[in-house]
Amino acid sequence: MDLGIRGKVALVTGASAGLGAAVALALAAEGVQLALAARRQDKLLEVAERARAAGASEVRAFKVDLADRPSIRVMLDGVNDAFGNVDVLVANGGGPRQGTYGQTAPADWDAAYQTTLRAMLDLIDGVVPSMRDKRWGRIVALTSTAVRQPIPNLVLSNAFRTALVAALKTLSGEIARDGITVNAIATGRVATDRLRELYGTDEEMSRAAEREIPIGRVASPQEFAPLVAFLCGEGARYVTGQTIAIDGGLIRGIFG
Repeated sequence: MDLGIRGKVALVTGASAGLGAAVALALAAEGVQLALAARRQDKLLEVAERARAAGASEVRAFKVDLADRPSIRVMLDGVNDAFGNVDVLVANGGGPRQGTYGQTAPADWDAAYQTTLRAMLDLIDGVVPSMRDKRWGRIVALTSTAVRQPIPNLVLSNAFRTALVAALKTLSGEIARDGITVNAIATGRVATDRLRELYGTDEEMSRAAEREIPIGRVASPQEFAPLVAFLCGEGARYVTGQTIAIDGGLIRGIFG
């Protein structure tokens, strides 16, 4: 399917591995100009080579630390200098530390606020004005099923990812008539380093998936990426303000 975004400028954060890399490669296949951003430059350059081979019309790698607000601004300025303004933003970042409410200190809340909520809003703030000027834009934030069904031992993710989705829903209504769509993905169990960190081993991850997920397994990042790419395209111009689960049926609610 041609998503109608050939030549558009797409920025993907957290693009050095896992979900971010998979989404970046799916967008590369659509012929976008691709800005990849992450902390790990060596891994990012590997993804950049794969993106060129996949069909991206141009690819650049940018270092960014989402825990550092000035770093985000420097990265956004670099992207704008290299490509012009961003048309498509896929806002993706690592999750906050594990822990129950009782195990979580004020400093943990402060750190999680920056990386899980504030950094995502900084990215969005950096691209929306130019999208409004062009009257076209796509914003997709990768969040978690925690926004629909809180996850035990992940109080920080439960709190700040839900706050992000609420902010995105509000924003979507404010800028819909500017030709900009804003959506979120409630990410389920996908085989990434983050999920391995939470479960400890691949074996335990697989056992938990078999118990808890109707499909009976975790997803690969490549199964996750096509829907995200679709939301970035012309065919999704009437889809906005949504939080869409990619979770193998994990969320039990009717509106999951």
